[in-house]
Amino acid sequence: QLIFSDKGPGIPDIDKALQDGFTTGDGLGLGLGGAKRLVHEFAIDSKVGQGTKVEIIRWR
Repeated sequence: QLIFSDKGPGIPDIDKALQDGFTTGDGLGLGLGGAKRLVHEFAIDSKVGQGTKVEIIRWR
């Protein structure tokens, strides 16, 4: 199990952020959506203005 968290600006629209091609910068937009496809379990909780927490389990 891996847990990533930050105290950044948060993600206002998680569903949109998980779509392939979504980016807030110059990237390819493969980050969260690609990560979700590569793991067995994926959970994300984000609060605008407070930060984001992502929990993944690769194998069960």
